Amino acid sequence: MASGPAKRKPAQGGVNTSDHRHIDALIKGEGHVMIGAIQPVRNAAVAYDGKQAVAMLRYRPNEPLSSILKRLDTAIATAQASGERVDEWNQPGVNWT
Repeated sequence: MASGPAKRKPAQGGVNTSDHRHIDALIKGEGHVMIGAIQPVRNAAVAYDGKQAVAMLRYRPNEPLSSILKRLDTAIATAQASGERVDEWNQPGVNWT
């Protein structure tokens, strides 16, 4: 009997990573993304490069996953090009929760 983690088959119909190359590169590096409730923001999408958050977005409850992934990919590219975090959470006078 073989030991170690079992290999899983890829999910059918998943997300095409070529459409989200910045997310793909971030994940293949030291980073990760989170989408969902990230307190205190209920509808959040965050990209973390392993050292800091590079994008902190708020998505609308009816926004399709494909849309928030596209916006997150664009925000990662913008943050990498400018050196500045893209932050929709901490806007003056806006309550994102």
